[in-house]
Amino acid sequence: MKFQFNISNILDKFELSKREKENLISLFEFTNYLYDDEDNLTKTFKLRKNSKEKLEEKIIEMFEMEIKELSSIDEMEE
Repeated sequence: MKFQFNISNILDKFELSKREKENLISLFEFTNYLYDDEDNLTKTFKLRKNSKEKLEEKIIEMFEMEIKELSSIDEMEE
């Protein structure tokens, strides 16, 4: 039996922008993906170094995209 968990319901309780909510859901799903694959885990169920790096890349990518979008909005307003 597979456990179903919907993070969206939890995030609805907070005052988040649509973008923030989407980013958090994406990050949650990516983290689940990493933990679902045993090749990404050590014997003590911690993420291996390369998996941690993938997660860090994902986070940086999300923030870089956010910063670029905010910069382009600022440029348009000037």
